Amino acid sequence: MKNKYKLLGASLLMLFAAPACTDLEEEAYDVLPAGNYYQDSNSIIAAVTRPYEHGHWNGWDGDRWLLSELTADQFVWAQKGRHGQDGGNWVRLHRHEWTADDGRVNGGWVGPYQGIGQCNLIIEDLSKLDYAKMGLTEADQKRHINELRVLRAWFYTFLIDFFRSVPIVTVSGERKANSSPEEVFAFIETELKEALPNLPKNTRPGRWDQAGAAALLMRIYLNSEAWTGTPRYSDCASIAQKIIDGEYGAYSIDPDYRGPFKSGVNGVWSPENIFEFPHARNIYEFGWMYNAMQHYQARYSLENTSGGWNGITLSPSRDLEGNIYDYELGNPYETYSDDDKRKQPFRTTAAGGEYEGFFLIGPQFEFNHQNQYGFDSTKAVLGTEEYIGKPLVYVDQVGRFTEGAAGLAKGSHVETGEENSGVRFLKFPWLPQSQGMFHFNSAPEIRLAEVYYALAECKYRAGDKAAAAELLDAVRRRNFSEEDWAANSYVNNLGRLTDDEFVDELGREFLGERHRRTDLVRWGRFGDAWWDKSADAADKTVFPIPANALNSNPLLKPNGY
Repeated sequence: MKNKYKLLGASLLMLFAAPACTDLEEEAYDVLPAGNYYQDSNSIIAAVTRPYEHGHWNGWDGDRWLLSELTADQFVWAQKGRHGQDGGNWVRLHRHEWTADDGRVNGGWVGPYQGIGQCNLIIEDLSKLDYAKMGLTEADQKRHINELRVLRAWFYTFLIDFFRSVPIVTVSGERKANSSPEEVFAFIETELKEALPNLPKNTRPGRWDQAGAAALLMRIYLNSEAWTGTPRYSDCASIAQKIIDGEYGAYSIDPDYRGPFKSGVNGVWSPENIFEFPHARNIYEFGWMYNAMQHYQARYSLENTSGGWNGITLSPSRDLEGNIYDYELGNPYETYSDDDKRKQPFRTTAAGGEYEGFFLIGPQFEFNHQNQYGFDSTKAVLGTEEYIGKPLVYVDQVGRFTEGAAGLAKGSHVETGEENSGVRFLKFPWLPQSQGMFHFNSAPEIRLAEVYYALAECKYRAGDKAAAAELLDAVRRRNFSEEDWAANSYVNNLGRLTDDEFVDELGREFLGERHRRTDLVRWGRFGDAWWDKSADAADKTVFPIPANALNSNPLLKPNGY
């Protein structure tokens, strides 16, 4: 096992050596001729891993995450006084008022296609190389090309999910017209099926392997009805069962509810994560989400040198009077049982990275530097805007409370927040910088828990509620103490498992993991009402192809939405 981690470290250096992807404009990769670049095995590995870096950026840094979560019911980027208006970007996402000119919608198109372009170019290069001259084998060549095919297929899952009818581009630099959703789906399916047997099992974190490719097949089968109109739940169930049975590699549900999200910290890797994007401080950091979500003063309570943007929080569960909203969707914090370990306020419990809870809520205190963990209750973190010089207290509400009756009359809306509005999300733990753990946690792209939940959903849709309950409980058990489990088990309370409860449970388990919009669309709930959003008057389950894309490709046609 130690040797595995040494190899992983070497691969991370290769992966992190590439420059960060922060520019949405077309990127040039042919400045150095391929014949001069590929000189040895190290240069090949560097080329293979380059698109993975873009993959993390595509999935976890910005527009694709925003389209997946801020258009759904669990997160909001509320305007907080003079901050966060941002041209109405977040209001339009929340209320489903986007247009083909929206920058976030354009990012949902450009990001995946940039990754596809990288994969196409490198696949073409690798196909022409004599691997033997560089100390590698034909099997290595086949593996490298096929893992890039899987990565390319993963990029295409964003496009079919967001836009449905998109061009299938497999040659660098080519322009093509739209393909139908059915054609795009068939392309992704074929790529994954053909690539899978050429991949290893249980490869190092951050590289596609057989289980990762199989899990992507499971994902597209689960969403096939929403994407193409053709249900493929039996195919989804079949491959999910094979993954659980270990046909594609050995994985297990992490017994610790925190484990999948602190994977990579202190060199400990979760057995649950089938595919994850590794990180390391000052090399490739898990930074965007921290910046987007945490308050300017979070560095004092979480012990680091990074002030956040005070943007994204959980959508409020409570109205201005403190009552829980009665929407069928939303109320993310209050959908968790009080018995659920995840609902605890986040705090470190020992030096070295031990912690509990997924959320920051209530009064905020400075990190306890003397103990090297926890908070110092004698040192309140102070506000800087509406609560300047006053203790900062996060509330599960959005409203202009400091303005008295006049402020409350403005109501609870995306535009009426204050600096303390909203519960802060710490499922991905930002651990102390002084102890060398800040930004070292991986982003878990695919977990075995997703496989259990997908199989449970297939069983549930087929009318086998008891089997679905057993699968869900196999994951959920870790979230509750022994004494609280019986009251919270679906097996013990089968009548509780309804359609509404299943949708809520998906939201609890995969909160913030870029699942929510896709899940709501699949369950026919994306157009429903939730906090500060009326039911959609028209179908909004697909984004319009961006105006920029239509203007740059004369072969491209609007997708009809």
